[in-house]
Formats: sequence, C-alpha cells, structure tokens
Amino acid sequence: MEFLSTFFSTISGLGKYLMVPLMVALIGIAFKCNVNKAVKGGITVGIGLFGLDLALSIVSNYLGPVATGLVGKANLNLDVIDVGWTALSGIAYGTEIGAFIIPLMLAFNLIMLAVGATKTMDIDIWNFWHYALTGSLIYVITNNLFFGLLAALAHAAVIFLIADRTAKRVQEVIGIPGISIPHGGCLGQWIVGFILEPLYNLLGKGKTGEEKTISQTNAKKLQDNPVLKVIKDPIYLGFILGTVIAFIGGQDAKTSFTTGMAMAALLYLTPRMVKILMEGLVPISQACSKIMAEKNKSGELYIGMDNAVGLGHTTVMLISVIAIPVCVALCAIVPGNRIIPIASLAACGYNCSMLNVVHRGKVGRTLLSCTIFLALTLVIASIMAPKITEVALSSGYTWSQSEYTLISAISGTLWSTFPLFLLFNINSTIGAVCCLAIIIACVVLQKIYFKKKMQSAAELAKAEKQDH
Repeated sequence: MEFLSTFFSTISGLGKYLMVPLMVALIGIAFKCNVNKAVKGGITVGIGLFGLDLALSIVSNYLGPVATGLVGKANLNLDVIDVGWTALSGIAYGTEIGAFIIPLMLAFNLIMLAVGATKTMDIDIWNFWHYALTGSLIYVITNNLFFGLLAALAHAAVIFLIADRTAKRVQEVIGIPGISIPHGGCLGQWIVGFILEPLYNLLGKGKTGEEKTISQTNAKKLQDNPVLKVIKDPIYLGFILGTVIAFIGGQDAKTSFTTGMAMAALLYLTPRMVKILMEGLVPISQACSKIMAEKNKSGELYIGMDNAVGLGHTTVMLISVIAIPVCVALCAIVPGNRIIPIASLAACGYNCSMLNVVHRGKVGRTLLSCTIFLALTLVIASIMAPKITEVALSSGYTWSQSEYTLISAISGTLWSTFPLFLLFNINSTIGAVCCLAIIIACVVLQKIYFKKKMQSAAELAKAEKQDH
C-alpha cells in the first residue's frame, strides 16, 4: 500500500503537463500501439492541455469582473461562470485521478466484457473525462484517491448498464446499427426522458399519431435560416452575449465590446483545443479497439459511441437552436440558479440528443423534456460550483483577479456525480460502500438481464423451428 501511495504521489508530482502525456504514451505502448504514435499522441494531449488553460484564462481575465458587476448592478445572484463541458474535460484530465482514468476504464470495460456484464465495447476514450470528473470531485471531498477511483467506477458501471439496455432504441432512432451510447454525461437525459415518456403517454399525446416528427427538409430550412445561424454560431453568440452581459453589469462601451470579443474567443478556441487533445488519443483508441475486438469474437457486441452521433437527427438540429434562448431565460427564473450561461450554450444539442431517442423524435416532447432537464441541471451545477472550482484549482487552473469567481458548467455529467457528491459529503465510508454496492448490483443485474435475453432468444428460435 505504501508503494502504491508513493507511486501515485510521484506521478502526480510531475504536474498535469507531464503526468497526463506520460500516462497516455505508456497506455498506447501497452496496447501495442506504434511507439512513435504513442509518444506523439501523449505530447499532443499535453499541447491540448496547455491550449485549454490558455483559453480558460479568458474567464478570469475578462468574464470574472463581469460576473461581479452583474451581481452588484443587476441584482442577479449569478456569481458562477459557465465554462462549458470542453473546459470541464480539460480540468478533469488534469487532476491526479484524470491521469489514471483511461487505463482504469479500459481495464474495467475488459473485465465487464469478460464476466458477461456488458455487451458494449467503449472505444470513445475521450469521453472517459466524465468519469475523471466524478472521481476528481470525490477526491477533492475525501482527499482519498481510492474513493475517487471507486466513484468513477460506479459511474461507469451505471452507464454501461444503461448503454446496453437502450442500444436497440438508439440504433432504431439514430439509424446506425450495432452501436450503444456509453456516454458518461447522458444519465440525466435518460432519467428525465424515461420518467416523462409514460407521463406524456398517460396524458394522451402521441397515442393517435397527432404529434409528428419534423421532416428533414423543414429542419434544414430552420438550420439555414440566417437569423438562427447567427444565434447558433459560437462566434456571434459569444460576442453578442458577452457584450450584452457586460453592459447589464455596468461596464463601459469599450469594456463591454472587449468582453464580447473575449467570450467569442472562449467559445471559438476551447473546442479547438479539445480537438487537439482528442487527436492525441486517436491512435490509442484504435489500438485499444483492435485488442478488445479480438477478445470478443463471438456473441453480440455493441460499439460504444459518443452521443454526438445523435446530433444530426432533425429534431435535435431544431431543438439545439431553440434551447439557446430557452437556457438564457431559465437562468433568470429558475430558483437556486447561480450560473451565467456562456460556453454551454453552443453545445445545447448534446443536452437533448438522448432525450430525442427516448421520445423517438417527437419534437414537442423532446423540447419540453429538454427544458426541464436544463432547469434541473442549472440547479445541480450551481450547488456543485464550489467543488468544481476546487477541482479546477487542483488541476492547476488559477485566477488572476483578486475577486474570487466560481466556475461550473451546464453539463449532463453532473447528474451522475451529484448523488455520489451528496453521499460522500455525508460520510466518506457510506459513500464508498454505496459505490461498491452500485458496481456489484450493476454486474449482477446485467448478468441476469443477458441470461434472460439468451433464454428468450432460444425459446423464440425453438418456437420458429417447431412452426416449420
């Protein structure tokens, strides 16, 4: 145990710019990736982390004072800056937990496949950051690395369970065979969607086919509308929102327009830094996919994908635009909200992609569910803002302003973290026991589920054979 403690301490002492690239390169080599590609991939990830920190410096330099001004001038209790999921991902990978999350999750996925507790082969390595965020938040609360990693595994176990059980519906609605969505940020959408879908049915909507899905042609027209294109474009969106918010916060014209430019830069640069980071993980993801496929040659197997595969659906295309003004309006009226929506607005489509799957493309249902989901996410993200800020500080993100500004994001992954966050705040031991119970329960339930599926398939095949 002392050896492990010393090992983790030594690795984490390197700092994220060395620690994370080193781990990525070693993982690549371990999974038989070309050494040159593995090393280059690790360095590329490090470059992405540097770039993300540079982009995030915009928050402290320009948006922090605006948040303070809003609180004072507009009588709005909005003291939390929304840095978006892209920033959260860089923060999550920059912690001690983040450096070890990729090998941990790959090993966990292989074990789950080996014991028959999942049919999903998750090749979406980049999105392991959701588990890194969960683990990092619990680590900050408990100061216990083991508890943080255990929480990350509990998060993953639940996601694998949901991915397997929703795979057929995902394939049907999105139109891509053989996939599932083991995306760590989708739990909230599944919860809200599957709670509300029976309610919508009970109220009678859609039973006789009155509620229709939007056509591809109409969706494209809306997407191509010049006004809507401006609203959705991160550059215009950032500039307009930044300028307006700064004016509301009592800033002069020069400062307000400069803030608009800063917010446009934040929304434009951050996704590009994430893209660089993702490029570094591509060769490792490919090597890992090859090995995992070889280990699972027989039986049904789903390829785990990012929920981004659902963004091209016509309903999602429409609601990703409508959700932007909806989210801005919600921030002013939702009780308990402290967040100024900024960076997450450009990613509203991600917050309805799986709701769309649950509601099978029905526009009205998906829009209403998305509105409820966003309202609840604002509250959860506000509650967790102090700890998210603490995680950011532990990953090396610093503020240059004397005024202390909290950060958070309107991110679905917080739905997975929030229950564990509450449990570990009550008592660390209770939280750890619950995480272990969640993992065991998921494994047992999955094995029972797949056993019943096999029995049903066998009985069906037998019945068909008798008929012939």
